[in-house]
Amino acid sequence: MGHHHDHVENTVLTEDSESEISIIGNPNVGKTSLFNALTGAKQYVANWPGVTVEKKVGTFKYKGKSFKLVDLPGVYTLSSKSEDEKVAKDYILSKESEIVILVADALNLESSMFLLFQLIEMEVKIILVINAIDEAKEKGRVIDTSPISKTLNIPVILTSARTGEGIEKLLEEVYSLSGTKNIIKNKIKYPEPIEKFVYYFQEKAFQYKDIEAKYYGDRENRWLPIYLLEFGNNDLELPETFMEDISEKFDLAALKNEYLNWKFNFISYLVTSSIIKEGIDWSLRDILDHVFTHKVLGILIYIFALFSVFSLTFSVAQPLSDLLESSFNFLGNFASNYINIPWLNSLIVDGIIAGVGGVLIFLPQIFILFFFLGFLEESGYLPRAAFLVDRIARNFGLSGRSFMSIILGFGCNVPAIISTKTIANKKERLALILSLPFSSCSARLPVYIVFISAFFSAHAATIMMLVYLSSIALVLISSKFLQIFITQADDIPFTIELPRFRMPTLKNLSIYTWNRGKHFLQKAGGVIFVATIIIWTLSFFPNFGEDINNSYAAVIGKIFEPLTRHLGWDWRINTGLVFGVAAKEIVVSSYSTLFNVGEESLSFALQNSITPVSALSLIFFVLTYIPCFATLATIKAETNGWKWMIFSFFYTIIVAYLIANIVFFIGGIFL
Repeated sequence: MGHHHDHVENTVLTEDSESEISIIGNPNVGKTSLFNALTGAKQYVANWPGVTVEKKVGTFKYKGKSFKLVDLPGVYTLSSKSEDEKVAKDYILSKESEIVILVADALNLESSMFLLFQLIEMEVKIILVINAIDEAKEKGRVIDTSPISKTLNIPVILTSARTGEGIEKLLEEVYSLSGTKNIIKNKIKYPEPIEKFVYYFQEKAFQYKDIEAKYYGDRENRWLPIYLLEFGNNDLELPETFMEDISEKFDLAALKNEYLNWKFNFISYLVTSSIIKEGIDWSLRDILDHVFTHKVLGILIYIFALFSVFSLTFSVAQPLSDLLESSFNFLGNFASNYINIPWLNSLIVDGIIAGVGGVLIFLPQIFILFFFLGFLEESGYLPRAAFLVDRIARNFGLSGRSFMSIILGFGCNVPAIISTKTIANKKERLALILSLPFSSCSARLPVYIVFISAFFSAHAATIMMLVYLSSIALVLISSKFLQIFITQADDIPFTIELPRFRMPTLKNLSIYTWNRGKHFLQKAGGVIFVATIIIWTLSFFPNFGEDINNSYAAVIGKIFEPLTRHLGWDWRINTGLVFGVAAKEIVVSSYSTLFNVGEESLSFALQNSITPVSALSLIFFVLTYIPCFATLATIKAETNGWKWMIFSFFYTIIVAYLIANIVFFIGGIFL
C-alpha cells in the first residue's frame, strides 16, 4: 500500500516517507515504556491496566529513515467487547501500520499468545517482543526464542525497556522489515475440520457482495472465519443467508470447542518449549499479595496508606507553602509601593497577585500528594487496592476496574471519564461517567487546604482522609442509584491482572507527578488568571472599590443568600462558588480577592466570617458540586450529546446542596 510509484523515484521516496508502525499488547506489559524507549517521549508509564485508552503517536529516526509509532490500548483479544478493543481491532484491520510490534511479558508469555494468533491471521507483519527480560533474568528464568520464531515464522526479540537491553536489535529488525513488500506468509495449520470450515467459508464468501463490500481485502484472510468461530456474528454482521448456509454445513459450537482446545494446547506447547528454565517465584511477593488483598487487613492497610499520604502531604508541604505565601505577600507590598494609580494598584495587588498567588501557594501540596500517590500506583499497590475494592464495588453494580477511574479522577476528572472506555458494560459505564465528578480532583485540593488549615489544623490528615473516602463512597452510591434508571444491561465479568511489585524509579515518579501537577500551573496562567481579573472587575465596580458590599460581585452572591444563609455562607462564599464552576481553584483565588486580604492571611479572614461547621459543609459542597467546564465538555463528548451533560450539571448541584445540609446538621452536633 502506498508504494505505487515507479522505480526511479523509489529510493528518494523511502528516504523521506514515514513508515507507520504500531505497538500492541496486553495491559501492563510495558508497551508504553517501550514506546518511550523508542521515541524518547515522556508519556506517563503506568503500572496500571487500562491507562492507554486512545492511541498515542510518536516519531523516531533510525539510520536516516523516519518512523511513526502508534501506541495502541492494552487488550487481551481483538474483538469488539469494549471500546479499547474496538479501537485496536479497527486500526489493525485498516492496515495503516506496516509493522505491528506485539509486546509480551517475559514472566507471563501465555497470555499474549492469543493476541499473537489473531494478528497472524490478520496477515500483518509482526515482531514479537518479549519484554521485562531483566526481571525474568533476576528470577533465573531462561527463554529461548527459536521455538516460537521457527514455528510461527516471525522475528522474536528479548528486550527490557527499563535497562535498554534489546532495543537496538528491535530497531534493526524494524528497519530491515520496513519497505519489504512481500508479507512473510505464516500460515497456521489447524486441525482438519477447522481447515475445512475455513476453506468453505472463504469459497462461499466469494458469492456475497455485502461481505466483499464490508470486508474488502479481508475476504481471503483467514481471520474472518476464525473470528466468527471464536466470537460469533454479533459485531461481524455477516448476512443471514450466509450464516444459515454455514450453520447447515457445520456445527459451529462443536467447531468452536475444538478450535479453542487446539489453540490452548498449541500455545502451551509453544510456551513450554520456549522456557528452558522456569526460575524461582519470588515468595515475598506472594506473602505481600496475601496481606494486601486480605478482606479485613487489606482495607485497614488501604486506609492507613491514604492517611499516611495525606499527613505527609500536609507536614512536608506546609513550610514550602508558607515560604511561597510570604514571597507573594512581599511581591504584593513591593508592587503596592510603586504603583500610584489607585485602580491599577488594586487590580495588580488585590486582584492578580492575591488571586493567582492565592492558588499558586498550594503547588507544594499538589506535587507532594501526587508524588506519594504515584509511589503507591507505581509500586503495584493501587491495583491491589482495586482488587480489594472489587468485592465492595460489585455491590454497587461496578467492577474493580471502575476504582482505577476513581483514582485517576483524584488527579483530574477528564482523563478519569475518558478511561471508562475500558468498561464494556454500557450501563455501568454511563453510571460511572455521571458519578465520576464526585471523585475529588486536584483542583479542589486548594479549597480543602484553605478551610482545613483555617479551622481544623489539629486534625488535618483525618479530615482530608474523610473527604477522600467520602468521595469514593459518593461515586459508588451514585452509580448504584443511577443504574436503577439506566436500562441497558449486559454483564461482563471483571478480570484484573495484578502487576508485579516494583520499586518505582525516580524518573517515572517525576513524570507522573509532573503530568498530574502541570495542569495546575497551566490553569494558573490561563483560566485562573482571567477569572481573577473578571472577579476583581466585578468587585471593584460600580463604586470603584469604595464599598465591596454593593459591588456587582455582591449582587451575584446575594441572589443565592436565601438558600445558603442557614448554612452560614454569605454572598462572598456564594460568589466564589459561582465562579468555581469554570475551574475549582478559582474558589480560592476569588476568596483572596473578595475577602480583600492584604497583610492578614486568608485563613484569618475566614475564621472571622464563618464557623467551623459552615466550613466543613462548604468543603463537602465543593467536593460534590458542578464539575468544571472541561469535565462537562468531556461528559458531552463521551455520551454523545447534551442530555447527560445537562443532567450532570443539575444532578451534582442537587446532591451537593443535600450533602452540605446533612454535613451541617450532623457536624453541628459535634462541633
